[in-house]
Amino acid sequence: MSARKAKQMKKTVAWSIFLVLGQLSTSRAQSQDDIAKQFAGMWRLVSNPQRLADGTTRQGSNSVAYVMFDTDAGHMCFVSMDPNRPRWKSETAPTPEERLSVTRGFGAYCATVEIHAKEGFIVRHYEINQNPNAVGKATKRWYTFQGTNRMSLRIDTPELNSPVVESTLIWERVPARLIMSGIKKRIGQKNSWVRVGSGNLPSE
Repeated sequence: MSARKAKQMKKTVAWSIFLVLGQLSTSRAQSQDDIAKQFAGMWRLVSNPQRLADGTTRQGSNSVAYVMFDTDAGHMCFVSMDPNRPRWKSETAPTPEERLSVTRGFGAYCATVEIHAKEGFIVRHYEINQNPNAVGKATKRWYTFQGTNRMSLRIDTPELNSPVVESTLIWERVPARLIMSGIKKRIGQKNSWVRVGSGNLPSE
């Protein structure tokens, strides 16, 4: 083989490798984008099955929850509540024990999100958290999608507290029309309050 042909072959191989790597990178980027689009929106908690060390199962206590992801799933916010929290005897002056029910039966945070599409998990970096010690920390959730309107987030095993050995949050997408309906309702209420406050009552 002449030196010229060998040089040309090396150049061809180099370009082939470059193109393959470029295609792999593009494929991965598209995968990241596709996953981000699936996350984007508001989700309502359907169930939170937990498996315990003794083999039994139960539902998580904070069974009312919503989670929201922005359009590129780079940010998210979450809020949850135990619907069975005891009501305070005084709405404005709770006892010390009643105050504790706020942290025991309520969860909230906002975080930036990293999507690891190839591995199938996300990492949340807390910017806001009801627990001040959690701010700045990161946690991992393994995700799966069942169609476009159902999502499961499994808590990474090292983050679980005994006796729980597995915990998965199952979410259902909130239709965009319901979100917009709620926003319009709130805007309408706000406008009514402004008119009433200024003495200009809306006509029937």
